[in-house]
Formats: sequence, structure tokens, C-alpha cells
Amino acid sequence: MLRTVYVADDVPSNILFVKEIFAKEQNIVIKEAKDGKDLLNQIEKEGMPDLILLDLMMPVMNGFDVLSKLKDGREKNYFPIIVISGLSEQQNIINALSLGADDYLMKPFFMDELRLKVNNMLKLKEHREFLNKSLDVMQVDRLEKIKLLEQTQIEITKRLGMASEFRDNETGKHIERIADYAELMAEEIEMSREEKVMLQYAAPMHDVGKIGVPDQILLKPDRLTKTEFEIIKLHTVIGSRILSGTAVPLLELAKEIAISHHERWDGNGYPFGIEGNKIPMSGMIVAVTDVFDALTSERVYKKAWSVDKALEYLKSQREKQFCPVVVDAFLNIQDKVSEIKEAKADPVMAKSIIQQIIDGDHSIGELIERWR
Repeated sequence: MLRTVYVADDVPSNILFVKEIFAKEQNIVIKEAKDGKDLLNQIEKEGMPDLILLDLMMPVMNGFDVLSKLKDGREKNYFPIIVISGLSEQQNIINALSLGADDYLMKPFFMDELRLKVNNMLKLKEHREFLNKSLDVMQVDRLEKIKLLEQTQIEITKRLGMASEFRDNETGKHIERIADYAELMAEEIEMSREEKVMLQYAAPMHDVGKIGVPDQILLKPDRLTKTEFEIIKLHTVIGSRILSGTAVPLLELAKEIAISHHERWDGNGYPFGIEGNKIPMSGMIVAVTDVFDALTSERVYKKAWSVDKALEYLKSQREKQFCPVVVDAFLNIQDKVSEIKEAKADPVMAKSIIQQIIDGDHSIGELIERWR
């Protein structure tokens, strides 16, 4: 690899002497500058060198001024500077080193001394470049691993959200719509970008606790008894238990949503009967989106409501079942909600996998073959 070395000196014979020293070094190209300003002009035009041999006492611009001007640029794109000077006073040496010089060589000097210093500095620069590249690769690798971990966490949350699909008469499209509605709501009420993304991926897990509700209750097409409804209510607590015991922020938020999305603004919700702003905002957002989507979706036990009828219901429950701020925000995004609902519509009369088997729509073998 060719290395470019600038010699900045106002005495031509000094430059010629340096050229003679490195005449047999095939990997070193010597370029000359007659003063500090000439040196800086060449660097600006041709790019940073690999090393500079710098005299201090030059006309137009001296070596100290050159060191000062190059100091900031060398922090980002390092190259060594060896000062070669006849100034022997200790203060000059200290000043030069303080301004960023890597070494100070007094004139006169031995040829081998300069050759060794230059080659050592170039090797150090090469090692430094290798180290920086290695660190860059490690950083990229680290970022890729972090990204993979985040993607894995998101995929796990999706799978947990889909788990209830195998138990309930809701479809995967319901889960997708809830995620999209939640994201729109977060944006409408001006949550941060991080909060918006977190809510989008945590919201689909709101009903994961239905995994723990018996089929004969969860899939019952008729009105539930009082006891059965009390058991249904437990899905909030079960979901919270499933999602608890983790330090992952995404799952912590999902737990918060699972336990709170059936609480009511007026305090008549479940499981704890908390009211008003004591209910987490995440739970209040999912409450509105979940009810709207359930009302406007067809199920084996009910027909779908029209969007207008569902919106009227939300308005009627403002400050009763739902947080007024959340209801107002949802009404503001109705055009976007309608677009999502149309783009991610349910298949005709969707049933849970279990219900399809119970009703004889498909055999277990047929469903297994479909999943292969």
C-alpha cells in the first residue's frame, strides 16, 4: 500500500535530503510544500496524507499555525505529524506536542533515525486503521444482533397475540387491525415515536389470557351465565400472569394492556374497578379500538354493526365506558380507520380452529395438511 508523506520546509535542500532518505522505500511517496499555507492548500485539494514532516520556522504560515489548523480534522481522520526543527528550547517542544505533534526531531538528525521514526509512525497508523475497521465491524455486528433481538421480540408478541386466535372466534385480521388502530391513536394523541411503536406491537396481546378460559365458555354462542361471565373476566388476570416476570419493556407494556383494557372510565369495569386517569393510557386506547373492531366484525354469534352505529355507541359511552380524550382521538382518525378495516377485512364468517373442528367444517387431518 502506497503511503503519502508530505515534507513542509522552506529550505529546498532539507526537502531533497528527506527524499534521498526514502528513495529506496517503494511504499512511500514524498510530496513537498514550501510553507504552511502551501501544505494546507495541497491537503485540501488532494486529501489527507498518511504522515507529515513539519518544519516550524517557515514564512507565510509557520508550523505552529499548521498544527492548530489541522488539530480538529485529525481527530476524525488521524495521521501522524513529526516536527523537524532547529528550535531546541523546551517550550517550543512542549508547544508543538501540545498542539498535536506526535514526535519532535531536532536538526541535525541521523538519516536512520528519521527513517525509523517515519516507518514506526506509519505502522502505528496502519494498526490504528485496522483497529478502527474492526471496531466498525463489531459495531455493525452488534447493531445487527440488537436488530435481530428486537425483531425476535416483536415476532414473539405477534405469536402470543395469535395464540388466542386458536381459541376464540376472532381472526388474525382482528389482531392486525388492533395493532394498526393503536398506532394511529398513539400518533393522534402525540405519543413519542418509541411509545407509538411499543403500543403497536403490544396491543395485539391484549386478549392472550383467553388461552386459559375453557372452550365451552369461550366458544359458547348463547348468552353467558353470571358465573361464566365471571370466568371470562379472568382472561385479563391470566393474560397479565402470562406476560409478567419480565424485564422486556414491550412485554411489560403488553401486561399493562392485558390487565387494564376492560377497565371503564366510570369505575365499573374489571378486574379492579379503577376509574378515570388511574387507568393506563395504553389500556384506554386498546379498550376503544377493541370494542369498535368487535362491534363492526361479524362473528358466529352476531352480525356486524355498521361503522356509523359503532361510532354512535362510542360517543354515547364517552366519560362512561371510555376515556373522552381517547374517544375524541378515535373519531378524528375515522378515515384512516376505515381504510385499515377495508384493507384488512375478515374472511367470510371466520371461526376459530377449534370451532371449525367442533362444527365439522374440517377434519383435523385437513387442517394439518393446510398448515404444512
